[in-house]
Amino acid sequence: LFDKGLANGVENPIDNTSLNVKYKYSKYMNGRNFVANVKITNDDESEEHENWVMFSELNQPDVIPITNYIQLKDAQGGAIVGVESLLGDLVVFMEKGIYRLSIPSADPTAWSLSEAEENIGCVSTESITEWEGGVFFAGHEHLYYLDANFRATPVTMAIKDVYQDAVKSDSSSI
Repeated sequence: LFDKGLANGVENPIDNTSLNVKYKYSKYMNGRNFVANVKITNDDESEEHENWVMFSELNQPDVIPITNYIQLKDAQGGAIVGVESLLGDLVVFMEKGIYRLSIPSADPTAWSLSEAEENIGCVSTESITEWEGGVFFAGHEHLYYLDANFRATPVTMAIKDVYQDAVKSDSSSI
């Protein structure tokens, strides 16, 4: 046995030369393509990671090495349901939480990941809408507006019961 310099559980079992990355969500910003909820394949096998964000090489949006990934470990679990940009940072919407990937420079070692909202998640990918310095999204309890300070403010207080009935019946219509 020898130390490869990797933390437990983060070594990728597929050879790092594969660039065959499929994804459900993407956002191009700051010269990189950020993709989330990914499937990596090579000739022999494939693996799915619903909680990974991967990023392309700088100014090469179609080159996404499998070594360029960030794993989001949400205590409540859940998959990534969308991504959006907010003031130069990447907002990652999960089923049970919202994360902020702060991207102050082109160097990935300078980036930081923090959970912006730990008890509020997104129930509908189609609800994620950037608007005037913030982002709207549908949660279980309310429709929220995520402001520039990454605070989620409910905007459906007056119709809370109507909103929650709609979410329970069909979250895809929101």
